Amino acid sequence: MLLIGFSYSGLQAQPGNKLPAIIQVKRKAYELNIQPAGFKYAFKVKGKEIAGFHPVSGLRFSAAGDTVLYDAVSTRIISKSQDLLRLAVTNTKGNKAEVNVYLSDEYLNIKVKPEAGASYAVTSQPQFVIDIRTAPVQPAYGLGDHGGYGPSTNVFGFADNRFLNTDNGLRFVSSFAIFPAQGLGQVIFENGHKRIGLNSAENKMGAAKVSGINAYYFFGPPATIYKNYAQVKAKEGYPDLKPKYDFFELGYEAFGSLGWNTYQASVQKDLETYLQKGYYLNWAVVGSGFWKGERKKPEEGSTNSFGIWDDIAEPGRKDGLPNPRYPDVATFKAFLQQNHINLLLGLRTNFKAPKDAGGFYNPTNNGPFPLEGLQQNYYVADAQSKPIPYKVNFPQGNIYILNPDKPAAVQWFADGFRKWGVQGYKEDMMLHDGIKLNNDAKLNKVNEHLMKQGNLVMVRNSAFSVPGDIIRLEDTKHGFDQDRPVINMLNYAASGAPNVYPDIVAGKYLTLPLTEDQKKYFVRNAMFSAVSPAMSVGLGPWHMENPAYEAAVKKACNWHNQLAPYIYSAAVDAFETGYPTTLTPLPIAFPHDTATYNLATKTKRQYAWLLGPSLLVTPAYGNDYATVERRSVYLPAGTWQDLESGEIFRGPTTLKNYAFPINKIPAFVGGQGVLVKKEQTDLYATVFALMPRASTYRFTYPDGNARSLINRKTTNWQPDKVQVQDITAGRTVQAEYLAKDRALKFKIEAGHDYEISSSRPEKGKYHTPVNITKE
Repeated sequence: MLLIGFSYSGLQAQPGNKLPAIIQVKRKAYELNIQPAGFKYAFKVKGKEIAGFHPVSGLRFSAAGDTVLYDAVSTRIISKSQDLLRLAVTNTKGNKAEVNVYLSDEYLNIKVKPEAGASYAVTSQPQFVIDIRTAPVQPAYGLGDHGGYGPSTNVFGFADNRFLNTDNGLRFVSSFAIFPAQGLGQVIFENGHKRIGLNSAENKMGAAKVSGINAYYFFGPPATIYKNYAQVKAKEGYPDLKPKYDFFELGYEAFGSLGWNTYQASVQKDLETYLQKGYYLNWAVVGSGFWKGERKKPEEGSTNSFGIWDDIAEPGRKDGLPNPRYPDVATFKAFLQQNHINLLLGLRTNFKAPKDAGGFYNPTNNGPFPLEGLQQNYYVADAQSKPIPYKVNFPQGNIYILNPDKPAAVQWFADGFRKWGVQGYKEDMMLHDGIKLNNDAKLNKVNEHLMKQGNLVMVRNSAFSVPGDIIRLEDTKHGFDQDRPVINMLNYAASGAPNVYPDIVAGKYLTLPLTEDQKKYFVRNAMFSAVSPAMSVGLGPWHMENPAYEAAVKKACNWHNQLAPYIYSAAVDAFETGYPTTLTPLPIAFPHDTATYNLATKTKRQYAWLLGPSLLVTPAYGNDYATVERRSVYLPAGTWQDLESGEIFRGPTTLKNYAFPINKIPAFVGGQGVLVKKEQTDLYATVFALMPRASTYRFTYPDGNARSLINRKTTNWQPDKVQVQDITAGRTVQAEYLAKDRALKFKIEAGHDYEISSSRPEKGKYHTPVNITKE
């Protein structure tokens, strides 16, 4: 037995010598065991195996330039140190690879680099196909967009040997998966062609067309795994960035109301109507139509016609839209500013190619920018520095793509974006031939740069991290699979990307008059969006011509807006810890509760997650949106209070056929039992009495920096026996007792900490009676 740990005590074999049956590596949080024959490896935690040996081999790789995989057959030690084990592995074909295992206390990093061989003609960097694998492990969650289109959030059974941005529905590409039951997480970092298998045959990570692979395994409870994963992401060049508050209030996307054909008067009319009807909007996206040229003509402008608005009439247009579409940009911006609405434009990093290169570049509509990029060699190019043409959803014809690995190109793009004079952008590249580009991280550095300049950034294309404020799901629409957005969103969060925006309420392309089915979809979709981290509206709810339905949508919008400070505080916590606090899937929040593992499926539809530390949300949503009136709801361990009725339950329990009227906010209070709400310009904390233990809630204010701690010192209290102290200012705070909620409500101030305690010294004498419903 070869022991490699803190002291190396018991280490017997020397480099190059015959090895024993097992190489054993012990670190603080895990134990790695390697069988030299076949380079089979397995993991144990506290003596319990969490991932076993693959029955054939733990590593297989091809010869240089080949695609046929050969299993590892032998292993020898090259060298060893406290934090690095270097191994030489040979496969059945006689090909050799160096395997470096970098050892940290709570995770390890495996790098595999095969040798090209003397017979290989070295005209370029050799390319291989490489897989590493253990025995199957389940359940599993994550895989970004690839984990969003299956029947369940549990992605066990998934296999894809072409894992990358292959189409518009697979834009957030992450190979990260977490196995909460085992306390295991894993990821392979590769921007191109990955190979993932989480099924009954194997637990595999690999890549094709690569010179080597770079994979990690993480160990511990989910909070530890996500903490280390966030640090490793940053080290590997995929940092998450601190979000800004604005996106967590209610937004608007013109696309949901007007589709591709926006114009100034239509957008402004929409926004004015929302404001007049009492909707509070913080941001608005205009995704199209603000550039010059007749719509749908190949020569029209694009999002990269930097600063060139369609503000001058053009003779001969026949698109049926106003000419010009945005005749008074200054007035439009002033209207938004007066109403405290941030303006965002749709933006892409693709530029029109000249006509002699198969594109539709037009100097009047596009300005000089596409040619500037060509002259400066700012586009993705081949080995001879010739720009490579690609196809995208928009604009028409061949385009060139900004090279994100050139800092000067990224700076040039950011300087161009600034010419629009807006507060942020919705990144929206739709690349038809993503395999050809072979770079899932094509937008990471651009989004990161724009974020650091202070812009609001809505991410759509990304690899591993979210270098923006929020990440938007692929488009939704009436008639689409309505279970997909929920499953998709939950696996974004499991992938370490919890600040999810599930698309516009009621999706896109609804035409008037709406059917009854579309109206029910509208309302249920609004309730689902309300309990998501980010929310926006598009088509006006008044178009349903049903006062009850419109009232339900407005209730959902206003509830989300009022809770925006609480949601944002969770988003800051997620940024600082890596843990998906904003949107925590139940298997991650309760990793040892087996009842949570397979609730979020297209058949059970027991969709639920923690929205911040104090809310469990359970939207009645999915493909049954038009008929659902009741759902079974699983409540994990803890005390949970229906946010609207005030009824209290003790988990774990299942509420069978629980009623969800169409206007019900689908949420239960529990966890830390503290919510912070916005009322006008003030913030109020609501502290619920149901929690059985003393606790401390940390709240981060909308500026992203100021904090307040709310300490609950007592658990046995009645309204007249409890007081709230501002311990920073040394004074008693006036608090309102909300009888139905069994909660105290009081105003809070940035930088002040608060304490709730009994007004009498006796312990346990006063108690608020709590009726717990048993199921």
